[in-house]
Amino acid sequence: MAEKEVIYLTKNGHELMQEELTRAKKILYEEIPEKLKASKISGGDLRENKEYIYLQSEQQYYEREVRRLTSILEAAEIIPEEEIAADEIGIGSSFILQDLEIMESGTFTLVSPAEVDLENGKISIASPAGQALIGKHEGDEVKITLPWGTTHFRVIAINK
Repeated sequence: MAEKEVIYLTKNGHELMQEELTRAKKILYEEIPEKLKASKISGGDLRENKEYIYLQSEQQYYEREVRRLTSILEAAEIIPEEEIAADEIGIGSSFILQDLEIMESGTFTLVSPAEVDLENGKISIASPAGQALIGKHEGDEVKITLPWGTTHFRVIAINK
């Protein structure tokens, strides 16, 4: 029997996925059926009812999303807080990086691939940037190859 794949999540990431699953289930099992029912009543021929066709595709999207989130949460293991290092970058670490070329800085968190959210500074440990950052300490400089070229960063601070 194959060993099940474990997906490591931060406590915060696990909570966010739980909330996302709850929201997706509410939309899938409560909101969409009501809208479909109303659309059937007012729409005439369902093959030509654009709202009904759109709602069916939205329903399929949320069915996939519920399956995806459920499978992640079933395989999830929360990273214990005590395993998140305070002095070096690792999964779950939050840190401030300064771009040494433009001298701007930003706060990032290293997370599992399932938690990636680039808009909110959550970088995958499996990405080239994540791989380059693992094990770095405050003051370390690192070259990271990004899609638009190689950039030089300095680790300004690490937070647990």
